[in-house]
Parts: sequence; C-alpha cells; structure tokens
Amino acid sequence: MRTGRAVVAAVALVAGLVPALASAPAQAACATNTGKSISGTVFGQDGRDVNVSIGFDVVDANGRALNTDPKSASYGCAKTGGYSVPQSYLNHFVGPEGVAQGSTMKDGTRTTRAWRVGSLPSNAVGAYIEVYHRGYTGSPCRDANGNYCFNKQTLTKYGNSNKHTVPVGTTNLPIRLPMTCQYGGTNGSIQGRLLDAAGNPVRVRSLYAWTETKWNAFPYYQGWGIAQFPRDGSYVVPSLASKQKYRIWATTMDGRVIKKFGIPVSDCKATPFNIRI
Repeated sequence: MRTGRAVVAAVALVAGLVPALASAPAQAACATNTGKSISGTVFGQDGRDVNVSIGFDVVDANGRALNTDPKSASYGCAKTGGYSVPQSYLNHFVGPEGVAQGSTMKDGTRTTRAWRVGSLPSNAVGAYIEVYHRGYTGSPCRDANGNYCFNKQTLTKYGNSNKHTVPVGTTNLPIRLPMTCQYGGTNGSIQGRLLDAAGNPVRVRSLYAWTETKWNAFPYYQGWGIAQFPRDGSYVVPSLASKQKYRIWATTMDGRVIKKFGIPVSDCKATPFNIRI
C-alpha cells in the first residue's frame, strides 16, 4: 500500500501547478512564520468518529510545495518528497466501522475529530489535504519516537477523502469520509485495462484518482483513491465518493505520466475506463 509520501508528489502534479524540483543545497528561510493555520473536523458520512491519518501539502502562489517546519533553515522554501508536515493521526484504537462521537478508547482517551495544521509560512496560500481511512487491528505498536504506528488502510466501510486547495485561514472545515454501498452509502469505483498501442497489457508503477469537485462543495466528502492491480494490464480504484468526476494519473514503469480527466463515478457502480499507455 502506498504511503502519503508517495501520494503527495502526485497530488501536486495533478493540479498542474507543481513542477518537478531538483534537490537543492541548504538555504536560508524563504518566509516568516505568520502563525496562521487551517483547521476543521473529519468524520464518517454517517457521523461516526473514525481512525484516520491526514496528510497536508502546503503550497505557495505558484503551486510549489513548501517546507513548513519553523525550526528548519529552509522554512517556507520549496521542498520535494513527503508532506509539508508529518501526517496527523487520529483515533488509533477505533476499528474500521467507526464509533460514536466522543467514545472512550481502550487507552482511556476519547475519540476526536478535530485537525489543524499551523505555523504556516507567509508565502503559503493554501494546502492539499488527503485523508486515509484506517482501522485498529489489535496492535498498539509504537514507533521510535513513541507515537502509535499507523494502522492499515481499510476501505470496507469508508473511502478516503481529499481537499484541494484549501485557503490559508480556513477554519472549521468538515471532511467527511464517503461510505460504501453495503453500509448504506453510494461509493463507486473506476476500473479498466492498461494497454499499449497494440492492445497488449501494460504494467504501471502507480495510478491515483482524485476528485475534481471543489474543496468547499457540500456535502464535503470529496473522494480520492489508490489503484489496486489484480493482474498485469488491469486496475481498479475502489470506494470513491459518487456523483463526482475524477482525474486519473498513471505513472509508467519508465516514469512517464499519463493524465486523464472528467471520469464520472456513479452510485454503487464501477465506471469502465481503459487507458492507452
């Protein structure tokens, strides 16, 4: 399964705004710390608290992803790879089906739905936000810094959600995870074949789908997904919020990017969409 670090580079490219950037030597800070932030809530389409990680890529007016670590010498400068800040992680002990708001978890803490990214540099104009749905699987492991390890992603009940591009200063933005049809939701999917000019199956390195729906469009469950490859030459992007159009970006094994736009997803249906590489 891909991590946010792999996804965010593609998100920037999807917007058509962020050029590929070569590695650069250490540099002086490019901006001042405004103390400004973006904040909101995240929960399931059915109103339940959920186990999620949230990735933020903060961008400037030219669409460049920025370093937002105030302690870094290159604060506010363009960056490559990974999110602008470490992923936020909420509700480690919540299972795939979510729980009632404010439930007490097994570690004695209550679930929350509040998120915030702060200490934004003065040249930041907004952020891409990606939410991964996860579910507790019985392991409370911790990393080297003592933080809980991310649980595995699960799309059994909820799909992922994203926002692009949320303006700096936005507060109380709700992010809702769209539900699958077996739980009363309407999530659909995109699936098809990956073919060369002669009609032969082609393998790709990665394939992502992002909604084209604006970040503040009601009812706030804009979708995105990571493709699964059941076999060479075929793909499926599951559990996408329906009644939206999506853009697909596939990266070939040799690094070429194939872009497709305006692909509709309907309620509880698989949209067939073949891609010529």
